[in-house]
Amino acid sequence: MNLIDYFDAGFASHPDAPCFADCGSSEPAVSYAQAHARTCQIAHGLMALGFAPGFHGAVLGGNSAAAFTALLGILRAQGVWLPVNARNSVDSNIEFLKDMDCEMLFYEARYADQVAAIRARLPGIRHCISLEESGGADLSVEQLIQDQPPRMAMAPSRPEALALIMGTGGTTGRSKGVMLSNRNVSATFANHMSVMSVSDRMTVLAAAPITHTAGLIAMPFLARGGRVVLMDGIEPQHLLKVMEQERVNMLFLPPTVIYALLAQPNVRDFDFSALRYLVYGAAPMSPDKLAEAIEVFGPVMLQIYGQAEVPGAITVLRVEDHLIDGQVAPRQRLLSAGLRFPFTRVAIMDDDGELLDQPGAHGEIVAQGDIVMQGYYKNPEATAEVQRNGWHCTGDVGYFDAQGFLFIVDRKKDMIVTGGFNVFSSEVEAAVMAHPAVKDCAVIGVPDEKWGEAVKAVIELRPNQSVEPTELIQFVKSRLGSVKAPKDVEIVDQLPRSSVGKVLKKEVRKKYWQGQERMV
Repeated sequence: MNLIDYFDAGFASHPDAPCFADCGSSEPAVSYAQAHARTCQIAHGLMALGFAPGFHGAVLGGNSAAAFTALLGILRAQGVWLPVNARNSVDSNIEFLKDMDCEMLFYEARYADQVAAIRARLPGIRHCISLEESGGADLSVEQLIQDQPPRMAMAPSRPEALALIMGTGGTTGRSKGVMLSNRNVSATFANHMSVMSVSDRMTVLAAAPITHTAGLIAMPFLARGGRVVLMDGIEPQHLLKVMEQERVNMLFLPPTVIYALLAQPNVRDFDFSALRYLVYGAAPMSPDKLAEAIEVFGPVMLQIYGQAEVPGAITVLRVEDHLIDGQVAPRQRLLSAGLRFPFTRVAIMDDDGELLDQPGAHGEIVAQGDIVMQGYYKNPEATAEVQRNGWHCTGDVGYFDAQGFLFIVDRKKDMIVTGGFNVFSSEVEAAVMAHPAVKDCAVIGVPDEKWGEAVKAVIELRPNQSVEPTELIQFVKSRLGSVKAPKDVEIVDQLPRSSVGKVLKKEVRKKYWQGQERMV
């Protein structure tokens, strides 16, 4: 299967059904027939400009029907999609597009200034095409598709051909390009469809950027004629209203956004009865907040653990795994990242490359299978670093329990060594997040003359809540003991986050390690 085939399956079975709807727009939804015709015209237009199969193309825009249709047009022309997030800085987007050899760029008019900077620094981009009337020298998409036929012959199946090159995010340095083939994404969709009952004409809300999980996770629903409601930007009250008004069946959100929803005083006033799956991932979720989410949204929570290199499908905590005998599962279960996906091999490896079979054995989480990326684009050294002993090495430390549930202890680099003891920041974060006043937090190690590193919690509070640092320290100490409890708590208005909502621990740590010879 090629990536475009999933959309085409929806078109074949439901040509007149609504496909894309822009949230808040007075314009009617775009039907599958309309979207199919436009993607064919875009593909013909790109080919007429001289773009051959395998070209690299990007779309600089928000969550919109026009942006989603443009990226499908790139795929239909057998191009390689470069997911670029308009919420990133101009410099980081230029870096990514340069490193990934971008050749053409669709863009929304509101990003014209960013495109001017991109064009000035990236002469390798042959065409910048506006999704609206450009009013300048650039082609508009309407000019691109003028007189182009609304049909196109099906492309040959190319399972090993690249479908997209996804950035790793660059939170720990320059973003690397993860090469994902059609086979890779098909394995992802097979895994997702094995744990979600995807039926015809479901409604998906794409609130998180479609350049990341929210875009790919919608594709199996498109294959069944689903309707994708596209929301550009997340405001908690608006998101809650749309979930109710649009009778949303599935959406993906990072934990930080779910915390923001739970913090809304009126969150329990909305009707979520249509919701079947609230998929969460990209970062660990507090088990206490997760239990609250099940109470608020219903038995719909589904966790996906993965990373760009093994796109969204290493393990899964299914809806039913969150419950035992109809009640919210114990806290320990909610700390889990779930069971292995059926189409992914997962194991625990020690530092010598040996697999650890016994339950409870800690080591690096590794994966194998059709889902694992082809490698990092033009970066064989980085590829060799993560592909060792025949496995993809995630950089996450974890263990399996006797029932086969995976527990992620921490990222290797986030482990705090204090007084000779190893403290995993994720465990401390889970304890901090159990306090009812805390909205979100980052636990880091900071330099300490006595202990080498001291455990510090940097927290955001819920609206109209307060807590004394000493009170919070004692709260965690009662749960984890004095070694793991923070020695200091700092309250901030807002934690630094990436464009997809991840807390940037590197940025949190930076000010505490200035002037130090080492960051450990």
